Amino acid sequence: MSLPVDPHAQGPGVTALAADSGTNPGCFTAVLPRRLTRTQFINALTDWSATLVTDAGLPARIRTLVIDTAQFPQDASINPETTRHQGYWRLDPTVTTRQVGGINTVAQALAADLASSDTRAASILGNCSGDACLTAFIRKAGRTLFRQPLTDAEVAVYRKVANGATDRAALVKVLATMIASPQTYFIVERGNGSGSGACVPLSAHELAARLSLHLWDTLPDATLAARADDGTLMQPAVYQAQVTRLMGDARADLALRSFFRQWFRLDDLVAMNGKVGNARFDKFAGDYKPLATTRDAAIDEVLDMVSYVASNNGSLQQVLTDRHSFARTADIASLYKTPVWNGSNTPPVFTEADRVGLLTRIAVVANGSSDTTLPISRGAKVLSALTCQALPPPAMNQTNAGADLSGVLTTRERTTRVTEMEGTACVACHKTVLNPWGFVHERFDALGRVRASEVVRNDAGDVLGDKPLDTAVVAKLDGIASRAISTPAQAQQYVLDSGAFEACFARNYFRYAFGRADGAADAPVVEEVRQQAANGANLRSLFASIVTRDEFKTIQRPQ
Repeated sequence: MSLPVDPHAQGPGVTALAADSGTNPGCFTAVLPRRLTRTQFINALTDWSATLVTDAGLPARIRTLVIDTAQFPQDASINPETTRHQGYWRLDPTVTTRQVGGINTVAQALAADLASSDTRAASILGNCSGDACLTAFIRKAGRTLFRQPLTDAEVAVYRKVANGATDRAALVKVLATMIASPQTYFIVERGNGSGSGACVPLSAHELAARLSLHLWDTLPDATLAARADDGTLMQPAVYQAQVTRLMGDARADLALRSFFRQWFRLDDLVAMNGKVGNARFDKFAGDYKPLATTRDAAIDEVLDMVSYVASNNGSLQQVLTDRHSFARTADIASLYKTPVWNGSNTPPVFTEADRVGLLTRIAVVANGSSDTTLPISRGAKVLSALTCQALPPPAMNQTNAGADLSGVLTTRERTTRVTEMEGTACVACHKTVLNPWGFVHERFDALGRVRASEVVRNDAGDVLGDKPLDTAVVAKLDGIASRAISTPAQAQQYVLDSGAFEACFARNYFRYAFGRADGAADAPVVEEVRQQAANGANLRSLFASIVTRDEFKTIQRPQ
């Protein structure tokens, strides 16, 4: 197998992902070829294997094989604006030596698993033997795995691997060679047409693959593949019918959840039980004992909210403002002071007035294993992740050693004294931009619980003081006048009034859909998605909006 290798000598860059800025709006060719994400790789192998054998345990074994046995690395989470915050796995074009080794390990092991007995091997071949049988198998298996029909020359390559045999050993060699092929891992798109730099339509097979990988994170199924094979997918009515069908499938919900997980940077939340047993943390937590699974349960609670809003034809704005608790476990439900949700009935509603929506959900507002809040991190998430405000890089050489931290101070007081010292490089950004968005949410402690005051403790957990909270701030967002706010509800309303949440969604969704950064030429696409979101389009419509545009169906031929 021959794959291009980039050992990340310079770190995961994003320059190769820049959009075309020429005369073809939204039409582009990436400098580096797109490839499957780890999730797509697992899903593709799982779905392909299901077309060959019937084995209920195979999906779990494939996942274990890829992640644990082969130690296939997770993709880098690329954010075009900064290396300091999470972005999208789809924006990572690099191929490392670990991935190359992982693919070969997976290929050998999965091939042996699929053809683990003579009976199973015969079944895969169609219970026949001979050259015609082998050729038919290669065409069928290759068509699904490579997402397009094989040429005669390609078929000949795999027939040569078998060396004329059709026994189990020969079949294992063919299967392993197919899995390890660059055609499996790389998304090859050339388009229909000619001319250097021309913007041309994708072929039917390329379009089917792009559509399925985007909406399902996996290979086209038999129905979509058939529409590509007979060419009818290029007909607008047929294409729209396939989009509707794919969006109605449970796999579309998984892709929707994946997007929101990455956009909201939910994986920034660290394990919430890391300091259980520490005297200070235990006294802060009181009767509450976070579990090893609490962090993942908190993330799932947000994603269950997204799925619920989407399934009920809700809008993007409802993702921000929904006040139901989707806690399926007692540890999260107790933080919300709501009953555990059974996953099917109408979820319970928050009873605490401060719990107004997304910005006050545990996975967003909690700080993990800590007994003190992190207002700077909270502010950065609102500004950088959820409203796409431009933040200057931190002054790495700035010292704040002269800050007066004497006395019993609240978190706001300590943060103010350190980051808002006059004459420092920090004050301009922190005082007027960053800190206010953290301070306004100080009514939530580090576990995400609503609190009436802040109890200040020493390292032993002893109480030094019980101090009132000051959450009054003057917040600012681009494109709208600064506003005095003091409650999460007011903060949420300010975000809604600014339109920044919808604009940020549009920009991030473009990146997720195309696997690259957006450029000036992509502004019409981003703006149309923003307008649909601002007008209250339901989540399913928003998620499908990009795939019906010409920009999604075309590619720019290399210069």
